[in-house]
Amino acid sequence: MINDLKEKIIDSRLKHKLLDNLSDYQFNLDDAYNIQDEINNTLSINGLGKIIGYKIGCTNKAIQRELNINEPIYGALFKNKLIKNNSNISLKNFIKVGVECELYVNVAKNIINKDHLSKEKIENLFDYCGLSLEIVEDRFVEIKKNKVEHVIIHGSLGNSIILDKKIINQFSNYSKFIGRLFLNNQEIYSSFSDSILGNPLNALKWYFQKKLELNKTIKKGEIIRLGSITPLLWIKKPCSIKAKIDELGECSINFTE
Repeated sequence: MINDLKEKIIDSRLKHKLLDNLSDYQFNLDDAYNIQDEINNTLSINGLGKIIGYKIGCTNKAIQRELNINEPIYGALFKNKLIKNNSNISLKNFIKVGVECELYVNVAKNIINKDHLSKEKIENLFDYCGLSLEIVEDRFVEIKKNKVEHVIIHGSLGNSIILDKKIINQFSNYSKFIGRLFLNNQEIYSSFSDSILGNPLNALKWYFQKKLELNKTIKKGEIIRLGSITPLLWIKKPCSIKAKIDELGECSINFTE
């Protein structure tokens, strides 16, 4: 049964197929992350490229309530899913696509046990930060009818990412950035970054702790996306999108037919 589930999810990721009626295999969140790792390995060697980092999702209470979960989730970022800033990309490349304005950080050192977290401030565990525009994809017929474990196994809705320039870690307060999302040059969302668990660095700390609980190493140079500052915007038709944080920069993408 579990092999059938993995095959369906791999097929969905590689061939842009909707998922429905997934096997009701009994597993917990830790199982889901381990299965995600197995699937990620297959995706890496079948076109998505090596894993260069991870996304953190479900960083606000509203989304957690929708998925019946009380903590964030994470998924992998693949090298071949990096998109250049201001690219044109067809909506036909996606099933159900949305965009988010995010912060990302670059891990400064290998983190192999909880001592690293207890002995150092979280600010010392990353050396750069920046703005990112995440392209998410809902590959489920009806996501709310699926377990959150299915969402995790399927990569936590990850698809692609645009990364703005790296900026040295020099800010005293990461909770007061204002993230802005523009549709066809009109600002439609703006939020303080404390919308991410009160402070984006709380999401980073959660991620570090979760990976270590799963006996996984966090590697120097990994790119970690800290969750969306703004609400998720679903894209229904061709348009231009821009994400902006005044102190960090901006990213844009043009969705075409």
